[in-house]
Amino acid sequence: MPATTKKQVDQSHTIEYQRTVINDMAGDLHSIFTGTAAINAATIQLSGADIGNISDVDSQTIFFYYGGFSADTSVSSPAKLSEIYGHEDSMIDIEDTFTVTVDDSCSLVVTDKTSYEFFSNSTEQTNIQKLVGFADNIRTSIVKDMALDGTKRVGFIPVNSDFIDDVPVDIDDTFTLTVDDGAVLIV
Repeated sequence: MPATTKKQVDQSHTIEYQRTVINDMAGDLHSIFTGTAAINAATIQLSGADIGNISDVDSQTIFFYYGGFSADTSVSSPAKLSEIYGHEDSMIDIEDTFTVTVDDSCSLVVTDKTSYEFFSNSTEQTNIQKLVGFADNIRTSIVKDMALDGTKRVGFIPVNSDFIDDVPVDIDDTFTLTVDDGAVLIV
């Protein structure tokens, strides 16, 4: 029997949560078919883009990893492992009024990254031609004020290395890109 619980997904949710909801929907759909049904979350399109509405991106331009704590946090059983994607030039911040607790036999790991890992396929990293027009997956122009601040510590503006010489990253003169101390932006 399909689930009857409504699930709300918005930009504040991580891509992992959004994919979990999509996979739950696939399970629900599968249960109403007598044969077989499969949905691959990577093939669902929203608003003409392959990646849908990822919360870890600002206007399809800067994709980022979080690195900080603004609430009490525990690493404990049953997960026992928590990982933060960072960069050798970024910092992980814990505000003075909060505590991060790592229980025995548990680990909090910081892994340095030099690329954005949450793309699920190569077409999400470009603006591939669609039936009507082109996908709007990535942008290389800053056309509004943007910032790597708060817990947004590592940002990426993805440009395929084959095109980096032909496609510059632009910042419109009327907008500001702010990169706080302890944050890093990689093009």
